[in-house]
Amino acid sequence: MNKYFLHAFFGVIYIVSFSAYALESDNQQPITVESDAGFYDDKKGLSIYTGNVIIEQGSMRLEADKVVVYLQKREIEKMIATGRPVKFQQTPEEGKEDVHGNSLIAEYYPETALLVMMQEAIVWQGGNSTASERIEYDRIAEVVKAGSEGSSDSRVHVILQPKNESKK
Repeated sequence: MNKYFLHAFFGVIYIVSFSAYALESDNQQPITVESDAGFYDDKKGLSIYTGNVIIEQGSMRLEADKVVVYLQKREIEKMIATGRPVKFQQTPEEGKEDVHGNSLIAEYYPETALLVMMQEAIVWQGGNSTASERIEYDRIAEVVKAGSEGSSDSRVHVILQPKNESKK
């Protein structure tokens, strides 16, 4: 077997063990947007926010230079954020460390709670991290998926810290 294929295969297995998920109430919370400037076109179902954009929904926070919001029947279909970098943070559950992420481009789909981070993407929680050119963070299914199958252009880099033994 190809040595490169084996590295990619084991990298995917490690990614599955990276646990990150959202507070259950986050999806029921309203989405708020703050920015230096905003534009809304009701007929096109398009909204554009620029300059220090901050989006929040429950414990989730996304910071970007620009966010384009696509609406269908006045409901948010998706958001595309760009920045240097786009920053993401979320509290998974009470008492757990926050999940953080950075990338140059991020797409967020509120209906399915899917965040897709692209270009120089990294997601970390505590000392564990996953880095790739593409990372999908599914907040409902509690899954982080990195890289793309069949592509040798991008590598996945995972760091898993050993579990600390609790002191007796």
